[in-house]
Amino acid sequence: MPGVLTWVLALVALLILLVAHVAFWSWIYRVRPQQDELRYAKTKDGWEIALARRSPRGAPRTPPVLLCHGLAANRGNVDFGIDRYSLSLHLAQSGFDCYALELRGHGASRRARKDAPRRWSFDTYLLEDIPAAIEAIGSSKVLWVGHSQGALLGLAAAVAYPDRIAGVVAMGPPTHFHAQNELRRLLRFSFLATGRHRWLVRAISPIAGLFHPAFGQFALNTRNVDRLLYRQLMCNVVEDISPGVLAQFLKWARTDVFVSDDGKVDYRGGLASAKQPALFIAGERDLLAPPESVRPGFELWGGEKEFIEANGYGHSDLIFGRHAPEEIFPLVSDWLLKRSSPMKAPAPT
Repeated sequence: MPGVLTWVLALVALLILLVAHVAFWSWIYRVRPQQDELRYAKTKDGWEIALARRSPRGAPRTPPVLLCHGLAANRGNVDFGIDRYSLSLHLAQSGFDCYALELRGHGASRRARKDAPRRWSFDTYLLEDIPAAIEAIGSSKVLWVGHSQGALLGLAAAVAYPDRIAGVVAMGPPTHFHAQNELRRLLRFSFLATGRHRWLVRAISPIAGLFHPAFGQFALNTRNVDRLLYRQLMCNVVEDISPGVLAQFLKWARTDVFVSDDGKVDYRGGLASAKQPALFIAGERDLLAPPESVRPGFELWGGEKEFIEANGYGHSDLIFGRHAPEEIFPLVSDWLLKRSSPMKAPAPT
């Protein structure tokens, strides 16, 4: 009995040390979110979706821009608390009224009713969160800027809500999975995926950037990101993945489809019916969304379109790469400027 008690006490002590370790490094690498306003959009099924606004700097332009983060991330993916790496702030400095969306289950978004669902899928984001966010912005149309899953949502939203989405910037959207050889190898270990990895990522953050393992390159090209920034991203941007969303993405990757969870809506097939302009950006070293998996979606797109392959870039370093603010951000803002117009001054009363 004393031996069992010793093991129990040791296990409890280890757990306490682990919690303290995560709390300490989360505090060390803490980056506070920055925004001019944080508003909430109410969905029909009982969630409140957070929207972080960056007001226009300089002459305002229209329509506003709605930015959406990727899988396992929060709004810090597109509006990080360090000015240099906030894509939203960069666009606001070009005159756009920017709103960084935080999908349900991420960041500041929250359940507003007791009966609000606790499980959801990619389809839920499209059917519930996006319409609510656009309504909360208060504009008839928005320009969409999304990264990874956020890019896929923008492409699907342009088809589902053609009167509300004026154009799409899709950064690293894996509309096809046939070319993702590295990802298919990783799928052999998908049984280990739970979607609950936020604390694990924070626990290993102090050694991030010291090594560059092959599996670590799926999220980003680790050699293209400042070491301190890499650790800050791990402690501030990474979120858990909803089991429903994870299961849907695993199905897409295994069977090379891009469809609704019930199989009734072919998101990939719908791309050809899109009429809006779209900019597709792919990282040359991206393992999650290599150019070969992004280009087919670009080729299917029915509207005006442009494809850019960013040499030396992986997945998330399309935003957080050492030179992304000088090399990638201007590509986005220049494209949006050509598809927007100065806001008319209100008539004198």
